[in-house]
Amino acid sequence: MSGDFIRRIDDALRRELERGCAQGVFPGASASVATFRDGTWAHVDVCAGVRAAGLDEVGPDTLYDLASLTKPFVAMTALRLYQAGRFPLDGTVQELVAEAEGLPIGTQTWDRVLSHRSGLAAWEPFYERTPESSGSSATHAWIIEDLLHRWDEQRVGTAVYSDLGYILVGEAIQRAAGESLDVLVDRILTRPLGVEESIFFAAARTDAAWASSCAPTGWSAWRARVLLGEVHDDNCAALGGVAGHAGMFGTARAVAAFGAACIGAWHGRRGALEEEAIRFATAERPGGSHRLSWDGKTQTDSSAGTSMDATSFGHLGFTGTSIWCDPRRQIVVVLLTNRVAVSDDNAAIRAFRPMFHDAIVAAFDGD
Repeated sequence: MSGDFIRRIDDALRRELERGCAQGVFPGASASVATFRDGTWAHVDVCAGVRAAGLDEVGPDTLYDLASLTKPFVAMTALRLYQAGRFPLDGTVQELVAEAEGLPIGTQTWDRVLSHRSGLAAWEPFYERTPESSGSSATHAWIIEDLLHRWDEQRVGTAVYSDLGYILVGEAIQRAAGESLDVLVDRILTRPLGVEESIFFAAARTDAAWASSCAPTGWSAWRARVLLGEVHDDNCAALGGVAGHAGMFGTARAVAAFGAACIGAWHGRRGALEEEAIRFATAERPGGSHRLSWDGKTQTDSSAGTSMDATSFGHLGFTGTSIWCDPRRQIVVVLLTNRVAVSDDNAAIRAFRPMFHDAIVAAFDGD
């Protein structure tokens, strides 16, 4: 692979990450660009800034709270279970979640839930009203029961990005497979990809040493502490830290490896994922830009910028994380930050992301 090609991407990454740090978009960041040329994947990894004010510099092994980047991992796990005949994608919610029987959400399909079109609300602060301690079976059961009522008929068929839907998906695939969610994602996805030590549900780890490599995500008013090595999302924390919508931590290189597997499968190359699954997940659907877990590139105001191909698919995370995959160019761009360490209200990354992605694509194209 051309040294000039790699150097262009490396230079663009460094320039953009340094710009983000200087403008206060985030205290630090880790990025990885994976490109497929000459029959193999190559990675360009760049870091900038510090883990947080007063802490050490970000490195390639710095772990970030992936937030909603958890959703594509959970969705692809669900699709693999479907292909194995263990998850009824076209079946109804009430077939796996008996508590939904007799409720309107009970008749919706898992396909609609996974593609954010089931009518479930976007978000609800369950953590503020939990009956018992976080992670208890009673709190878990109460959240599942309560979210089933957060449904609006007017939303059915229209894409409403829903954390509630993915909390429900995480619960459902555990019931369908008879294994915990963290074990399923590890066995079906991260372990076959060889990234099980660099992408995982933090709450499922039995050791604590890894937390020293994390980028903290700021102060939690609900938990009354700075969060380091524990999930930023309070609903996920209330569920015990393992859920379908959040809870995974990882490095930029490992997330890029997941994206590379998706693009490889999209092109029919054998691996941990399959062409049928990723093509189905990323196919356009009526009612909005969201596909099955992934988001598509919109014509205007896309976080992917203006230059990525129309077939591109990606996902964002609230903590300041993102992945975008361009199947035509066969390039994956991953940006991991802890922009919430500045403030949950720090929205500067919205303007940063499109410019960042346009700069990387321009470097890739040689412009």
